[in-house]
Amino acid sequence: MKRAFIAAFAVALLATGASASATAPATPLGLTAIALDGSVGLAWQPVAGADHYSVYRGTSAASVTDQVTPAAGVAGASFVDTSPANGTAYYYVVRAVSDGLESTDSQLVQTTPAPRSCSSGNDVVLENCFPGSSAWILHKTPTVAAGGIEGFATASSVQRGGSLDLKIRTAVDVPYSISIYRSGYYGGAGGRLFSVLTGFRGAAQPACTSDSSTGLYDCSNWSVSATISTTDQWPTGVYLARLVRGDDGAENEILFTVRDDGTAHALLYGLPFATYEAYNNYGGKSFYGFNSTGANTVAGTTQAVKVSFDRPFEQARSAETTNFPDWYTRADFPLVSWLEREGYDVGYGSNTDLERNGATVRSHQAYTLGAHDEYYSSAMRAALEQGRDAGVSLLSLGGNSIYWRIRFENGPGGGTDRVQVCYKTTSSYVRDPLGPTGTWRDPAGANRPENALLGAMYVGDNSSMFFPLAVSAAQGTDRIFRYTPLHDQAAGTSTAVGTSLVGWEWDSRVANGFEPAGVKTVAASPAGGNMIQSYGAGYLTGPGTVTSVKYRSPSGALVFAAGTNQWDRGLALNGDGAGEPDRRIQQVTTNVLEDMGIAPATPASDIVLDDPAAPDVAVASPPTAQRAS
Repeated sequence: MKRAFIAAFAVALLATGASASATAPATPLGLTAIALDGSVGLAWQPVAGADHYSVYRGTSAASVTDQVTPAAGVAGASFVDTSPANGTAYYYVVRAVSDGLESTDSQLVQTTPAPRSCSSGNDVVLENCFPGSSAWILHKTPTVAAGGIEGFATASSVQRGGSLDLKIRTAVDVPYSISIYRSGYYGGAGGRLFSVLTGFRGAAQPACTSDSSTGLYDCSNWSVSATISTTDQWPTGVYLARLVRGDDGAENEILFTVRDDGTAHALLYGLPFATYEAYNNYGGKSFYGFNSTGANTVAGTTQAVKVSFDRPFEQARSAETTNFPDWYTRADFPLVSWLEREGYDVGYGSNTDLERNGATVRSHQAYTLGAHDEYYSSAMRAALEQGRDAGVSLLSLGGNSIYWRIRFENGPGGGTDRVQVCYKTTSSYVRDPLGPTGTWRDPAGANRPENALLGAMYVGDNSSMFFPLAVSAAQGTDRIFRYTPLHDQAAGTSTAVGTSLVGWEWDSRVANGFEPAGVKTVAASPAGGNMIQSYGAGYLTGPGTVTSVKYRSPSGALVFAAGTNQWDRGLALNGDGAGEPDRRIQQVTTNVLEDMGIAPATPASDIVLDDPAAPDVAVASPPTAQRAS
């Protein structure tokens, strides 16, 4: 059925007076698509008063005329088109219908269904059997500079089947598109294109608001530019919305996660949005003086004591070498890519989800902290502590974790927990009027050092020099080194793994009386740089020893802390191509996860898995073996 016929029929009805008082419903917003194998999933936002919806399809933007929904339309705000051919690009619009009258076209969405190369496995395995695309990678050209195009999501995570808004600023009336990518392995491409939302034009956005006292810079007063509507077909994951201007190719990206709260995945990965936001200096203010500008705040320096999630991330348009190593594509992407290559059953969310939904941790076998998971509220930390005490293992393949204690406030625009607060009293000596927001270890503040949970704690950093991971023969006898040469070193020797796996921040064991029973050092790496003094009040330059540790809690949970931000680089390259993937680090990480009761579904050919009949084996094996026996 053609849209022209529908429109003519509606006009005829009006001409005969059959529905003289009827008016066309509002245009549906938020049309989004997911490309599937031989089908396309579509979702949009409901329209008040609509009787049903009609979806139209074409093979070009100018030929979207074929109705693919039944003649009577669909009642809900979603539809699965099961008739497309794989490999063909399709364009879709949706119209709301009320009293026989159709609305105008929704925004246009383009997507290309593709064959999936497997038919069985967990959700991560199945998703990574789709062909990938590396077009999610920003080009880092001058077109990424400020003033090109920028935006943010109104939430860090969304439950699949839900929706979130994007607020975008670019030149007025300039055309732009939004490409939705899911981050993963995808045969090494690192991402998969779900759909491209087109037909947008830049509109004026008001100036963001600022508070000179706290340094808060907030853009919640921007109007909504687009809505991403998901369905239950969207897999949990990390997503990047790539913004591209149509006139000059200027680009940027917006980061968000899709949760799957109803499923008990083996592993839950909490992306460290709190840390990303702490370093974000969009508008000139972050929690750090080194990249903050303007007048001093109550902290006595240029740094802010409050930062807003309702603003773009400055990190997205900066190269790795410009003091922004903590952004997702540089710090956390390698672990995501490797976990998905290996086929682990992993679910995703934001670490800030723990503020109000911490109980979700206890639905999984293990929780993974981000590579730089520095900022934690009391509720967030309690979620991990309660999870560990309930038998949930903790995997911390990073350093400088749970260092600053934060709290949340609602945003100026009314958004729940959209402002992150940290007065950094330990170093600023300015007290937060609503409770201590200094370092977790500060005796005058929280007085709960992070090693009480992780077994080690932040001691120093060096952003200009990195170091190898050092494993001695004695440390190598630990079972996490099984099936690697590190397990069978000659007595009295030590092996340096990689050249830059220790950096840019690192942890050590500290004899402060808070260390849990049974903590064991499994690697001790010499390093040097800025060494923490007085619970975080300042630094002195000097040498240090970086320790990777593990322990079993009384609940049976295994806690492993790598003690370095760059452990992930031994697993896979990051989005900038940096890293040094190492079979030994990959095998050790596999071993740690197996000791947590989690095995990969699609391990690489050189990864050895435990024999289920003899899981306590702790011997070296040839790297070509796939399963010990």
